[in-house]
Amino acid sequence: MRRDRARRFPGKTVTAVARELGISSESLRGWYGKAKTDRGEGQSGELTSAEREEPRRLRRENREQQQAIEILKKATAFFVKKNDR
Repeated sequence: MRRDRARRFPGKTVTAVARELGISSESLRGWYGKAKTDRGEGQSGELTSAEREEPRRLRRENREQQQAIEILKKATAFFVKKNDR
């Protein structure tokens, strides 16, 4: 982190850069760490943002599909009753 920071913000500490941006230094460190991981420069076994997002996306898709299935079941039952009359 120090070498990268030195290249991008020569002579400035994380705290100084965070103060300029109006954010906490811990937020800046966290964002920096996530960005490094997303670029493939993180520690072995760390998940990228995309890898962390995938289970959420899949759960959301599953929920939407379950809702669609329930709607189709109700529609099927409705039309079966209508045709039986």
